[in-house]
Amino acid sequence: MFKKGLIILLLFSLTVQSQEIVFKISDQQLTALDREKGLLLQFSGDSLTTIDLEVFKIKSKTALKLPLEFTFIEYRPIWQNNTLLLSEKDGGKVYAFENDSLVRSDRSDIVHWQSDSSLFHRNDTIYKYGGYGYWTTSNALTYLNPISKGWEVISTKGLEVPKSTHTQIHFLNKNNLIILGGYHLSAKNRLKALYQYSVWIYDFKLKIWSYLGQSTIEEMDQYMRIDTGPEGTHELFNTQRSLVKIDVINNETSYYSENPLYFNVEMDLNLPIYKYKNAYIYYKKKNKNLLLSKVTENLFVQQKTGNGSLFIHQKNRTLYTVFSLLFGVLIIVLWLILKKRKKKKKTLFVFEHKISFNKKEAFLEPSEYLILKTLIVNPALESAQILSLIYNESLTKSHNEKIKNTLIESLNLKLSYVIGGSGAPIASEKSPEDKRIRIYSLKIPQVKVRLEK
Repeated sequence: MFKKGLIILLLFSLTVQSQEIVFKISDQQLTALDREKGLLLQFSGDSLTTIDLEVFKIKSKTALKLPLEFTFIEYRPIWQNNTLLLSEKDGGKVYAFENDSLVRSDRSDIVHWQSDSSLFHRNDTIYKYGGYGYWTTSNALTYLNPISKGWEVISTKGLEVPKSTHTQIHFLNKNNLIILGGYHLSAKNRLKALYQYSVWIYDFKLKIWSYLGQSTIEEMDQYMRIDTGPEGTHELFNTQRSLVKIDVINNETSYYSENPLYFNVEMDLNLPIYKYKNAYIYYKKKNKNLLLSKVTENLFVQQKTGNGSLFIHQKNRTLYTVFSLLFGVLIIVLWLILKKRKKKKKTLFVFEHKISFNKKEAFLEPSEYLILKTLIVNPALESAQILSLIYNESLTKSHNEKIKNTLIESLNLKLSYVIGGSGAPIASEKSPEDKRIRIYSLKIPQVKVRLEK
């Protein structure tokens, strides 16, 4: 009985923490979140589906009266205070709702401009920043003038302005607009977009742009901004790289561990992710359906894995680069010094009266020095050649031969002592041309030999 009760409790717990509503993909063309009423508004075709986020159920479906040739796919939602407006993605048109009808609320004639721009609301005004149009990118900050009903460019003060971009990430923070990244088209090559990692901040009161630095977030172009609301935290999401929370003012980022739930989040269709109260709301694709999912924050956000900086200022980056170069040079110099020392340790120094290797020394007799010197200059010596170096006419040939062998044996002992190792440094072998002749050579390939005066 206890086990059965525990299983029921676990199932109930999972149901409470994660909920889903199934839709066809064609049922979703535009989504907006009414935070005041706790409703998710989903538009498709000529209808509106309203979802109550508290109970997470469809509340109502409403037929809408739309302008001729209007389609929701071509618009983005933006809230002006408590009024929902739809802004054209590829132009300047703005629509507002009057009961179940859409009516034009602007007088703009702008077309094919500021596509993929940042769209946001501040105080009682709607703004756009950046975007793409006519084979170029823009860095214009525009607003919908409430009197003229047209889009106008805000003139800025100061000498610094961001590079023109589209598809950048933006955040609002009191009197500031923060811009992260974006794709830039240069005048030299308008067919190749280059991603920018720069971070800029705009002061609405001073009308001044300020460059903060270069973002440290890797593959930032793969992240999307989570809609956390005007008072929410700044969060970025990537199905492969997990969740990042950003504190722009303190230049901090918090990274969180991966979650199996993330792989199901639909990002290819560019659908929104919302953070509402203590839950995350997102879409995931399953076969030909879309599943609207609601997951509690404690289930969606995993353990924090680390903190970092959002950006590094260019001056700091330059200092860092210079420091890195100097550090690299220092490493190379140290490596060369160590290599030189290493080479010195592997060098056998042969003096007239001694041999020296790695602080070990052995004294040489004049005859030993003569034989060793000759072996260094001539890599291979016949037995008779060595014998001629130390030959004493007053002694018999056999006695001279014995002295030669004794000197070579003595040299081998001394060389083995200073160099180390078990083999004989001076080795002999039969001549390949005449087997009766023995050839002597110095066999210490691991050691460099140098004659010293």
